[in-house]
Order: sequence, then C-alpha cells, then structure tokens
Amino acid sequence: MDEFNKKFLAANPAMDYVRFLAAKIDADNDRVALTAVYDKSREGEYDAAREKVRAAASAMFPPFASVSVSASPSRAGSRELLSAARDFLLKESAVVASAADGDNISVLWGDPPSVTLALTPAVEKYAEHENVCGRMKEYIDTRMFVNVSVGIKHREEDMSEIRKTLEEKIYKPRFSYERPNEGRSINPVGRTPMCGKLVEGEAKYICDCVEPEYVTLYGALVDLREREYTPRKPKEGETTRKFASFVLDDGTAKMRCVWFPTADNKDAIKYLEAGRYYVVAGRTEYDERANDGSLQLSVKRFSGCERTEFEVNKVVRLPDVDYRFARPKEYVSLSQSSLYGSAAPLTDEPLVILALMTVSDNKYRPGELIEIAAVRIEDGKILETMDSLICPHGNMSDSERAAAGLVASDLKGKPYFEQILPDFFTFFHGRTVTMFPLDFNMNILKGYLDKLHIPAPETADMTLFAAARDLRRARPKNTRRALPTALAYAKFLTNMH
Repeated sequence: MDEFNKKFLAANPAMDYVRFLAAKIDADNDRVALTAVYDKSREGEYDAAREKVRAAASAMFPPFASVSVSASPSRAGSRELLSAARDFLLKESAVVASAADGDNISVLWGDPPSVTLALTPAVEKYAEHENVCGRMKEYIDTRMFVNVSVGIKHREEDMSEIRKTLEEKIYKPRFSYERPNEGRSINPVGRTPMCGKLVEGEAKYICDCVEPEYVTLYGALVDLREREYTPRKPKEGETTRKFASFVLDDGTAKMRCVWFPTADNKDAIKYLEAGRYYVVAGRTEYDERANDGSLQLSVKRFSGCERTEFEVNKVVRLPDVDYRFARPKEYVSLSQSSLYGSAAPLTDEPLVILALMTVSDNKYRPGELIEIAAVRIEDGKILETMDSLICPHGNMSDSERAAAGLVASDLKGKPYFEQILPDFFTFFHGRTVTMFPLDFNMNILKGYLDKLHIPAPETADMTLFAAARDLRRARPKNTRRALPTALAYAKFLTNMH
C-alpha cells in the first residue's frame, strides 16, 4: 500500500493524519474494503472528515467501485514500537529477524523514539545492502505516525561456541541408499482379481524403487486419466482402444503408472477408480517423458484390495566403507600460504560449498543432475575438494553435451546418482552446506536425496557472507562445470580471488 498512500497524500495533502494498510477487493461485486489507521492525537480531525476521507479514497478507484474504509487510532508506546519492528523483520527480512531475536533488538521511547538492532558483521553487511533500517523506519512511521530512528549496533558472534557445537556432531553417516528387505514391505488383505491373475505376494515400498525391476506395489489410486491409442493388433471393427495413466500412493512415495490393456482384458479399465486401493504388478522403467531419472511403472496386472495400515520402517543400512565412487582431495595453493599477504576472508565459519550441473541450464526444466562438486572451507582457508560426473538415466543429446562442455565418453562408466550421492553425504554430513542460489539448487538436490532416504543437510544462505551481485560476478562465465563454480565461490569467500 506504499504507492497508494503516496498517491493519496499527493492528491489530499491536508489528510496526512490517515494511512491505509490493506485493501480487500471483491471483484465479483465491485467492492473494495480499505483498512486504515489515523493519528490518535488528531482524532477530532479524522472524525469530522470521515466521509471526506472515504470519498477521497473512492476517487482512487474506478467510479463503479463501492469503497468502504475501516479505520482505528494508532497506538504509540515502547511495546507497540517493539511489536511493529518485529512484525517488519518477520515479513520483510527473515535473515535479520533470526539474527535480531531476543535481546538483540531494543527500543527506546523518547524524542525521537529509536530502534536498535544488534547484528554480527555478516548480517550487518547484509542489512545495509538490503536497506533494512530505511525500510523499517518507513514501515513504522506509516503505522505509528512517529519519526523513529533505526540503527544497527555491532555485535561479536561467539564463534568458539558455534565451532564447538559443529565439531561435536558425529561425522559418520547415519543413512545410506542400501535398504534391508526385512520389515520394508506391505501385505494388503482382501485382494480381488480385476486384471489378469490375482496379484500375490508382499508389496515393496514405493520409496524403495530406485532402479528398473519387476515389482509388486500397493497404494491408493489418484489422478486417474483415460486416453485412447491405436493398438498394433486391433480386433475386427476396433480402431482405437483406451489406456489409463494414474499415480499410486502408498504413503512412503508416489509412482506414476501406465496400463495398456490387451484385447482380452480391455474391459478391466472399468475397475480403475480414483481413491480406491490396489495391488499392481509390473516393471519399473525410467520415465523418458520426464527425462529426469524418475521411474514409472508399466502395469501388467492389478487386483483390488482393502486399505492396509502399516508402520513405515525407516531403518536403513550403513555402507561398509566411507567412500566408494569419489574421495576428497586436499586443496593446496600457494596463495593460502602465510608467506603471501592477502585480505581478511569474508567468513571464518566451517562450510561446505556445493555446486551442481544439470543437463540443461533452463531453470524451469533443468533435467537430470550430471555433476556435483563440494569444497570445504574453514578458518578462511580451502581444505578439501570433491567432485564427480554423474551418468544420467535418460538420453542426453549432442547439443546438450556440447553446452555442458562434455563429450559422450566423459559420462561413460560414471556412477549414477544413487551410487555417488552417499559419498557426498559422507563428505558434508555434520557440516553446514551453502550454495548460490540456495533455494533453486537445494530443490534439485533434495529431490535426489529424498529418493535415497538421505536427510537434507543443514544449510546457510551464501548471501549472509556476501552480496548477491558480488556472488554473481564471482561465478565463472565460460563454463557450467560444478567444480570450477564451487571453487570460485570458495575463493571469493576466503578472499583468494
């Protein structure tokens, strides 16, 4: 509503005792409900001009709109000032809000009133870049009709306690992609044959399906869709035949399924109903349509069954060795030597910087993960690196390989994601991971970790330590490869660039 308030005050300078906070628009009935506050010390002026304020606000909307104004007096005091400051941080800057909790935010109700944020150097730099003080002042002034002063006080972080907490974590991984079969199956009851012979035997957890195989699955049918196709051997008078695609959900994960009926069982499509429970048998294959390494089930037989209650067994088996397909390498560089003078690092915190490369650089359809790299830094120095190419499950065109700077032989014989990610989990487990941009990369990585039952790492936004525009400049411009990207960010944070 900032722009609305500016236009309103420009058109009605005498009504500077009122501010609008929100607008609820009912487009079907052409109604607008405005919420506002007014200066309590000028309550008489507002009461006398209440209808004029509504008329002036109505003039900001099309003539056919019916506008109502609900206003309340602003309250001013130290409690209200503290509440307004916290509300602003929670709405506008979660980074500063988490750093300025408890005693790290203080208010003084004087002339003028003031708000002071006690921040660490990294968060202070971020707050200055995002103009948190100026935006908070405007936010509070608008709602409380006061000329507040907002400032930042330098606060030293107790790094010894943080480092002690990090180092006390167990570095040995507690999870892996290897799952025991015992106790990780479902035995549905009340089975009824519907398509083909009765599906017998225990069903596998959908979340345990990570590679092509013949499998029996159980779950609720959702997102049922019926389509038509031209059969290879149609019966006399038959030109098209229906097939079904649906999603099976057993509570541990979901599996996309496709069923192409034969001439003998084509009538069984009538038994497929959304929300009903089934046991299905078929073969899982990589979904070429999605081309992201996910699986889909080609259904051969299915039987109806009752809903089955079961307790999910989350126990997984540890690998026998720490690293199988990739190992950390010690990073050695003369520029890190004490013989060479260098500027102070942007952070001394122990971090693991991850970088990913996918088939495509299209952020909406990135495709499969084909490379991952990690760089460990601590005390302002680069200690170890680890990287690996990943063989995709789907096909990768020549143009996609060329855009990634690869040839076909580069990916031949490389591990699949289910083989290599446990090694990287061993490397970053117990440490704080950072990426840039964090949310985009973490969404890609977490999808693969979830498939392997590997928990997502603790993360920190890299913009806590450097401005986003500086990180974009630090990223290599002539390559998409993961290791050069991770090293570039590591060198920037340790001031080796």
